[in-house]
Amino acid sequence: MAISLGLSLSYSRFLSQERASKKIQEFQKNRINAIEFGLLNCVLGKARIPGTVPYPSEKQIKAILEIISPIEYYLSVHGPYRISATTDEPKKLQYSKSNLSKSLLIADWLGAHHLTFHSGSFKRKHNNAYVQKVLTEWEEWRQHKGYNAKMAPEVGGKYNSFADFFTLVEIAGTIDNCLITWDISHDFARGGKITTEDGVLNRLNLLDQTFDLNANNRLPMHFSGMEVGKAGEKHHTLLDHGTGVPWKLVFSVLKEQKYLDKVSLICESKVPKNEKIRGDSLSDVIRAREFLESDEFVKSYSGKPGHLDYYFN
Repeated sequence: MAISLGLSLSYSRFLSQERASKKIQEFQKNRINAIEFGLLNCVLGKARIPGTVPYPSEKQIKAILEIISPIEYYLSVHGPYRISATTDEPKKLQYSKSNLSKSLLIADWLGAHHLTFHSGSFKRKHNNAYVQKVLTEWEEWRQHKGYNAKMAPEVGGKYNSFADFFTLVEIAGTIDNCLITWDISHDFARGGKITTEDGVLNRLNLLDQTFDLNANNRLPMHFSGMEVGKAGEKHHTLLDHGTGVPWKLVFSVLKEQKYLDKVSLICESKVPKNEKIRGDSLSDVIRAREFLESDEFVKSYSGKPGHLDYYFN
């Protein structure tokens, strides 16, 4: 499958097998072949906080696999916000590792390729070396435990979140089997220069120099609309809404460079609370596929760059 394109789905949506079956039928109809299972609101033990759910059991995962098995999906998992590689508090770091362990276990039950997770808040002026040390230790531990899913820390969307595209590539590139998750809406929101062809090409060149990417080892990429504020990311929205993520420009470069067999594209579009916008993540995935399979190419960006575009390359 040259194009790996799909949706991010919250685990809680699969609590009902009937709803899961209906979703999978929609996927089959619309040629969706990638799924990222979101564990963002999962907690260890009983869920005592409103909006949280326990991690899925192996039995529940097996039920999900029975539903999706007729189609070959490129599967991945998004870990909870409770994973942080930036904290220097021993108890919080151990709690992060426990959540990482549970997420990797579920990823392996699913047969997922990688685990995406947010690295944490940028609490110190220069903590790159500290995060590299933590991630390196986690990778050594992951291999010792025998987990198969790769770690893929995600480009942060807020200026005070760890970290920008180039920092994450630099860190992950020194760690065996580690990837990054390139969220282009996050990259844009914190000032990444993906509003020009050169800016996108610079990133692809660096990725090729750093990682061994191919159809079986794809770089995870997220895309969506994004509302940007003074601190960077405010919230996700639908494509062509919000501040104006240059998704067509980025996708055009991917097409021109024949890079689509090196990435797995996951749509994280959503309708923000209290906003009435027509569409949903599925309709955005359909739009994305139509553009990727068309002869249309966008060569320039006509929107407004993020407020922090002067911070990064």
